[in-house]
Amino acid sequence: MATLTAPEREFALELKDLLCELRRRHWTLIRWGPEEGPQIMAAMFKHQTCADVFILRSEHQATAYRVPTLDDTGVFNPQNVTYQYHANPLWTLRAILALPAPGHPDAPIGIEVPANECFLPEKLPQPTLIRPLSPSASLTNN
Repeated sequence: MATLTAPEREFALELKDLLCELRRRHWTLIRWGPEEGPQIMAAMFKHQTCADVFILRSEHQATAYRVPTLDDTGVFNPQNVTYQYHANPLWTLRAILALPAPGHPDAPIGIEVPANECFLPEKLPQPTLIRPLSPSASLTNN
């Protein structure tokens, strides 16, 4: 079993904290594959006219984007995006969590063609949807 170096431990802890932040902000989590070894994990937060999406492909690769949802097209495999970011999971999560809310003067509004990283691979197993906690739910057991 490999031992993590100090920077790797710090990276893992910060990534875990940011993933917890997604849950705290009531993002919906989606997993393709078994819990102990998923092929892909994603998180999604729906706004009124768009959705923010985070896709975790591996410990080294992640994608985030904002996709318009004015019609019935899905948030995965988008036709257009208004924002996209592709990097390691930590920086990608930081980027999507820092993205200004729709309607904010600094929120992205231009339409872009999504990069290949915005698309899910074909023939994934049936996804498992993990609903966000309700705003009144506690993360700790009382």
